[in-house]
Amino acid sequence: MTEIAPAKKKKSRWFYIVAILIFLVYVAWILGPYFRSIIVRDAAVTSWLNVATAPIDGKLQETRRYVAGTVGLDGVIAVIKNDLLSRSQLIAAQAHLDHAMVKASEARRFLDDIETLETERRDQKSSYAEAFRNLLEARIENLENEIQTNENGLKLKREIAERYDKLLARKNISQGANDEAWLGVLESEQRIAHLRETLGKMRVQRAAADKGVFITEGGDDPNWVRGSRIELKLAKKATQLQLREAEADITSARIALTKAEEDYSRQVSAEVAAPPGSVVWSRRAAPGATVRAGDPVAEWLDCSILMIDVPLADAEVPLLIPGMIAEVVLEGDYEARSGTVIMSRGSAFTLGDNDLAALAKGRGEGVGQALIEFSAERGNFDDCPVGRAAYVDFPDIGLLDIIRARLRI
Repeated sequence: MTEIAPAKKKKSRWFYIVAILIFLVYVAWILGPYFRSIIVRDAAVTSWLNVATAPIDGKLQETRRYVAGTVGLDGVIAVIKNDLLSRSQLIAAQAHLDHAMVKASEARRFLDDIETLETERRDQKSSYAEAFRNLLEARIENLENEIQTNENGLKLKREIAERYDKLLARKNISQGANDEAWLGVLESEQRIAHLRETLGKMRVQRAAADKGVFITEGGDDPNWVRGSRIELKLAKKATQLQLREAEADITSARIALTKAEEDYSRQVSAEVAAPPGSVVWSRRAAPGATVRAGDPVAEWLDCSILMIDVPLADAEVPLLIPGMIAEVVLEGDYEARSGTVIMSRGSAFTLGDNDLAALAKGRGEGVGQALIEFSAERGNFDDCPVGRAAYVDFPDIGLLDIIRARLRI
């Protein structure tokens, strides 16, 4: 019995030793990233990464700002030209405008011809109107003279007929001769009445002619008044309509041509741009390369926005709270700088090189991530410090905090 007890005691001792070793390995495993992060400067100064893309298809002609170059006030990184761009739409738009201008010019010339014809016809009508009035004046004067002559003849015939009455009473002439004398008087009276009626009508015509209304003896307009007046008016209205349509077509054609020129200018040459003062971080296409619209040409960042990419253990991730203070020491510095936690992510969903300009050296599988706001320190650096290694410590988080978080104590 005395020999068995030491054997059991020895076996029990080895069991505790193995258990302690296993526990220490486990602790080393869960605290390894933590110790590494506080001993090795695995963090890095970073910033958000932006991509400048090609706005058009074409060949990259020049890059004015190269890697780590600062973008100037014009914001231009590179120029792209498309020498193979078709001018068909531009030519078609110009042809449409030229055609519309020709139609408008023809309509104007035809309208000028119609107006010339109207002027000639107006002058001709004026001459006809003057002749018409003069003719009426002459006929009125002739009628007045003829009436006067017939009245004088009527007076003489009446005197003769009265003498015939006296001779008939003395039976010196026959009744037939007397009747014939009075018949001549009646005919003269009728003739004078007809002439006066005709004179009255001509005076009415003359008064109307003074007002621009010309009436023939039959009561109609003279042929020279009507002429081709209706045809000219219809032709003029039709031509004016064609001219308005052509002018409207010219306006729309000019707008279409302007748009085609703008589209051509926009597609034949374009600039790849970034905000003035930003930094070109890397070049994705070299001068002479053919690019498609949307292809990345360069990557740029705004160096006024600084962050620290910090690798850390998953157990440490839930302990970080946005706004928590972090102490940062950059590689080659001895001064501790202050930062604040922006965000933290577990190892399953960390930000990579598509989002950040520089990644921490300790980035890898199974490693979480924290981003520290560091923009307030930008004025303390002459150059953009993105990419510099850094050591980060969180004063509010200690070793025991991590152990308790890992063991869920």
